[in-house]
Amino acid sequence: MRGGETIEKGQIYTTEFVSDDALLAWVDRESQSSEEHILLFSRLPHRRLLEHLDITKVEAYWLSERLAEGAIRPNMDEICNLILHHLPNHAGIVILEGLEWLMTKNGEDAVLSFVRELREAVYRTQWSIVIPIRSLAFESLWLARLRREAPSIELALPTVDSESTFHLEDDGVEDFDTEFEMNSIEVREDGSSQLVMLSRLPSIGFTHTLLRKRILQWRRMGIDVSEVEPALSFQPDEAYTLYAVVEEKVRRAVELEQHLDRFATGFSATEEATARFRIRQLTGLDELERDFFED
Repeated sequence: MRGGETIEKGQIYTTEFVSDDALLAWVDRESQSSEEHILLFSRLPHRRLLEHLDITKVEAYWLSERLAEGAIRPNMDEICNLILHHLPNHAGIVILEGLEWLMTKNGEDAVLSFVRELREAVYRTQWSIVIPIRSLAFESLWLARLRREAPSIELALPTVDSESTFHLEDDGVEDFDTEFEMNSIEVREDGSSQLVMLSRLPSIGFTHTLLRKRILQWRRMGIDVSEVEPALSFQPDEAYTLYAVVEEKVRRAVELEQHLDRFATGFSATEEATARFRIRQLTGLDELERDFFED
């Protein structure tokens, strides 16, 4: 554990994050920095989790009443059985988000018994259980009882390490995390994010950490960059070769969408929707460029 308090094996904890984004950033860091298994229960569906973390590194379940792939009902017996199934195997961390909702569905006493059962089950195993909570959602007396079963722990927020940043003043390349935060990402009426032109990443200093962060940035803009994901298992030189191909496609896609924004009135609603879909899928870019830029 880098910073904050140490998560010990065989223990269950509650913790509080400033936001859902901070929680998922912590989960993402843990999944990338450890060989341990990560079991995540989240109120967000997988398509939303993709915007925050590498879902291939996490066994995630969507807490939902819907009957959907990857979903699990907010039923404490089902959740407990799934966790108990994992505990005898390997080592890892369980992150159980949504305790407030579980209490609404099942009641205070049932949730407290559920946490107590998890505490007893995880003891002497190579697993830890972390329950993110919002303390203001609970009455102080009940919260004190909860923390007797699952003590509060302060976990360090992810920080940018030396591998994930680089500065090449001659080339004008800055930390691309900062660049991404400084660019205002506008949300369209249909809920999609506006595409943003990010700086090119040079081959010098290129690492898998940089690649993973850039993939997450593209995903947050709604771009399908599954083509580059195999590069995460390549050697750096091979990884950069594939990255450069996809980076160029993304830059072309951003330029096409910017043109579409400027001349949207020249397209029918169907043409515009189809073009935006293809742009984000990085498909048919040659055809779109001919339609947009050639007489």
